[in-house]
Amino acid sequence: MPSIVPGYEYDIFISYRHKDNKYDGWVSEFVDNLKKEIAATFKEELSVYFDSNPHDGLLETQVVDKSLEGKLKCLIFIPILSQTYCDPNSYAWKHEFCAFNKLASTDQFGMYIRLANGNVNSRVLPIRIHELEEQDHKLIESELGGTLRSLDFIYRTPGVNRPLRAHEDEPKENLNHIFYRDQINKVANTIKQTIAGIRMKGPGGEKVSAEVYNKSEVITKTTANRKIVFGTVAALILLVAAFYYFRSDNSMPSGQSEEQGIAVLPFADLSPEGDQEYFSDGLSEELLNLLARIPELKVISRTSAFSFKGKNEDIRSIGKKLGVTHILEGSVRKSSDKIRITAQLIHVSDGSHIWSKTYDRTLGDIFKIQDEIANAVVQELKLTLSGNEVHPRPANSEAYNLYLQGRYFFAKHRREDVDEAIDLFNQAIAIDNSLADAWAALSLAYASHANNGYIDPAEGFEKARTAANKAIGLADDLASGHYALASILSAYDWNWPGAQDEFRKAIARDPSNIGAINGMANLALTLGQFDQAISLYTKALELDPLRTVIKVNLAMTLMHANRLDEAAQQLNRALELNPNFPTARYRLGLIYLLQGNAAKAIEELQKEVVEDWRMQGLAMAYYKAGKIKEADVLLKNFITEFQEVSAFQIAEIYGCRNDAGQVFAWLEKAYAQRDGGLSTLTGNPWLRSMENDPRYAEFRRKMKL
Repeated sequence: MPSIVPGYEYDIFISYRHKDNKYDGWVSEFVDNLKKEIAATFKEELSVYFDSNPHDGLLETQVVDKSLEGKLKCLIFIPILSQTYCDPNSYAWKHEFCAFNKLASTDQFGMYIRLANGNVNSRVLPIRIHELEEQDHKLIESELGGTLRSLDFIYRTPGVNRPLRAHEDEPKENLNHIFYRDQINKVANTIKQTIAGIRMKGPGGEKVSAEVYNKSEVITKTTANRKIVFGTVAALILLVAAFYYFRSDNSMPSGQSEEQGIAVLPFADLSPEGDQEYFSDGLSEELLNLLARIPELKVISRTSAFSFKGKNEDIRSIGKKLGVTHILEGSVRKSSDKIRITAQLIHVSDGSHIWSKTYDRTLGDIFKIQDEIANAVVQELKLTLSGNEVHPRPANSEAYNLYLQGRYFFAKHRREDVDEAIDLFNQAIAIDNSLADAWAALSLAYASHANNGYIDPAEGFEKARTAANKAIGLADDLASGHYALASILSAYDWNWPGAQDEFRKAIARDPSNIGAINGMANLALTLGQFDQAISLYTKALELDPLRTVIKVNLAMTLMHANRLDEAAQQLNRALELNPNFPTARYRLGLIYLLQGNAAKAIEELQKEVVEDWRMQGLAMAYYKAGKIKEADVLLKNFITEFQEVSAFQIAEIYGCRNDAGQVFAWLEKAYAQRDGGLSTLTGNPWLRSMENDPRYAEFRRKMKL
């Protein structure tokens, strides 16, 4: 059966080493299950080439002929990456993997496909069944010309590295925390997205470069159930809340002397199995939080400090970029309940080690070790402790360990990782129901899922509210519960006074909470208090200088305040940090449009990585450029594809056209959708022409603004 796309022999080609199928027929079982999953995913029937017979099929000793070349003319190539596949002398590597890579790179679609959600997929979809050796990784990435992005079917426990079976005896023992049925579903969904992208692109469409693919990020697209649109301030309140609760909880506000500045770099995981990254990251964060409570000490946030993770950069260079004079770094070796922690304090100016110590303890001593390290840093920097730096410690080390694992997975922000985080937080709470930080973390995780449409928003935010209130009830003196509740009140309830009150409570309990500072800045933007928002974002940037999202938020606020040149400067700085940050090029393009340069706006908007923002911006820029026909087509397509989730963006497009009737019709739809874009209503440059319309004032009253 030919491919569903004319001109191709197969839709999918499965490439593998026959020796990987001999022991238990893993590859054959995988292909059978994938076919069933594809049948349940596609309306059409897809064709799959799989050489299941090593005797009658294309043997590894056979010469490549035209029949194989024809079979390789497929839409998607799936190599089964094992410990034996990455062999430059093997038939599968030379005549299948490398041959397809060359063929796809030169055909009508190219190797990389832009999806409807703005992400970029490769037509090579690697399935990894073993942890690979470093040289194998390098070989694959050298051939692909970029980072290996695989879907993994690996079962890993201490000393075990084998393919994940369809029915595991002890599935929860897998250190990779994946399940066969879910992974099969992910493969089918990825195939569906890629083929949809191929069809959308069409023959001869613009080819995506390897550079764009390698720089692309995983961008969560809006869905039909999504009520709060990614990129708007309301959604960013939750996103930033999550990032700063788990990644940069407690950094001091600005104004401290640079002589007292410190950054805590991520401690290296030196455990025998290399499976304790969650623990080493968690230890680093806890140390950061402890140090950030010292009034005289300026502490750089976790997000900026951890941006150097895995990079072999000189300490003096790191210190200069972060604006600090001291660096705390170290390592963790953990096996069972035994831990060895090495910590060292480094002076940035000359790279000298001014203090170092190794701790050999048990897991139950972890809090004592944290306190000892923090005390040592304080003594070396000649600071003083007030006695208020340490809040009560968790009573149960097992619950705390599960909580750290949950934080680690949540920080990845992928749907499956947040699922895992929710499960781990619940496990921690089941062991220690009094662990307030776990309740607060659970609140943010539920809110994240509700925000992204992965669960019903009303149900998800109610679960988030319950967990936040539980955290406050257990420990009203901690900032975390108030912070979580403030995020819900602002992002979902639109209860601005209530949100402001909870943010203030969080800051009162922890003046160094950068997440609360950022949340207050977002809220000030919503309320039209632009000077206050700019001041707060600027303070956040002093503590988190490498955080792109804050620069983008600051730029948006400057744009609302009609300070366009300053806004453009911030966005250009953001793009220097991350050229593919979602919405950055969209917002820069709109600034050019507001400055009257439609041609420059179009050029910039075409580089935006997220489809709906790119399409919206171009619909506005083409209209201002007098290309009405092109603008009308984009507007029509945008409404068709995104009207259920992006009503506010449609209102902005009509605002650009000064069509008041359509603006207010779509604003009402946005209100019904609880579209987070409404949090940017005040001062919105595309809606300013509506401000004298009585309907505008009435709508603001409805929004409680």
